[in-house]
Amino acid sequence: MKIVLFNELTQEELQDMQRQVPDVRLVNAKTEEQAGREIMDAEAFYGNLTPALFSWARRLEWVQAPVAGLENFIFPALAESDVVLTNMAGIYSDVISDHALTYLLMFARGFHVYRYHQMNHVWRKGVPVRHLAASVLGVVGLGGIGAEVARKGKALGMEVWGVEARDIAPPEGVDVLLKPDDLDRVLEKSDFLTLCVPHTPETTGLIGRRELALMPDSAYLINIGRGVLLSLDALVEALEAEAIAGAGLDVFETEPLPVDHPLWAMPNVIITPHSAAVSSHIRERHVGILTENIVRFAQGSPLHNVVGKTSGYLAH
Repeated sequence: MKIVLFNELTQEELQDMQRQVPDVRLVNAKTEEQAGREIMDAEAFYGNLTPALFSWARRLEWVQAPVAGLENFIFPALAESDVVLTNMAGIYSDVISDHALTYLLMFARGFHVYRYHQMNHVWRKGVPVRHLAASVLGVVGLGGIGAEVARKGKALGMEVWGVEARDIAPPEGVDVLLKPDDLDRVLEKSDFLTLCVPHTPETTGLIGRRELALMPDSAYLINIGRGVLLSLDALVEALEAEAIAGAGLDVFETEPLPVDHPLWAMPNVIITPHSAAVSSHIRERHVGILTENIVRFAQGSPLHNVVGKTSGYLAH
């Protein structure tokens, strides 16, 4: 059995994997040319799989993506094949949910205003705050990240409304679970709305002018999902019209966000540069999932994080 690893693995990481699967040939390809030669007789592949590389494969059974979001990974030939695809879902849930809750807490306690006052040497009380135990948190998308946002929101005493396309039991902390067809109800109800869905054809342009108009003018919108979920033009219009109270944004339709974009200057907007997944523990989690799945593949056991190649969601 042969597995091609087309990613930046250290020698120590590779040796540790090899010790766990001594009967498997692990090839650490350094260049796309080398990966193309090695993939021809490989049963499995880890790394950025391009259509060109895939066309060389003759025996491929499994591909491990090095990412969680697969909008830029799946291509027609892969989707139509019998190759099993797995991703890195789950390694970011605590980190990205922390990022989302940071936006929420900053808005709830007026820190976006206090920070402005600090920069201008202004001592001023009376900044409006929100009592979280009397607030509703809407969570759109209840995968690993969304479910963790919901759990943490509930721990803060919030009422949590969730939206999920899959048929699942309500995750911990979710008081009301609805389908995407009922998104309008969540928009109308939420004091804080968090977007946690992946980029799929169904979620592209999920929040535009119509959806923002349904939200209370006191509501805050948080996007830690994908930039294409939210129309920035519509968001700017809503913020300028004071149709919503503010926004916390980590992802954008265009990245980097252009330097002259009006969102930069809005005091009720908190911007971070697609950094919600940053953590000193992510590398070890990447390697952990990869190693576990290599062992499982070698043993013929079910793999973790098998993805539906047409939906982009986990298959379970």
